[in-house]
Amino acid sequence: MFQGVICPRCGQGALSPQIVTETIVVSNNAVQVTVQADVCSFCSEHWFDPQATAKIDAVIKSLHDGNVAHLKHLGELYQAS
Repeated sequence: MFQGVICPRCGQGALSPQIVTETIVVSNNAVQVTVQADVCSFCSEHWFDPQATAKIDAVIKSLHDGNVAHLKHLGELYQAS
């Protein structure tokens, strides 16, 4: 991917490949997806390749469609007023 490239967002850190867990929220649902990303050593911005982006997009579509049977149920999310 972009290993060693200076971060286009902050211009200070170098990008390095890492496995990251992104939390995707759609309406009242949330799902965690693990993908590879290039991460800035300074600002921690994540840059995704097309394969990671496709995986994230598929998860978002699943949530929009209510197709969650293939996802592992981890618990409940509550909000305090």
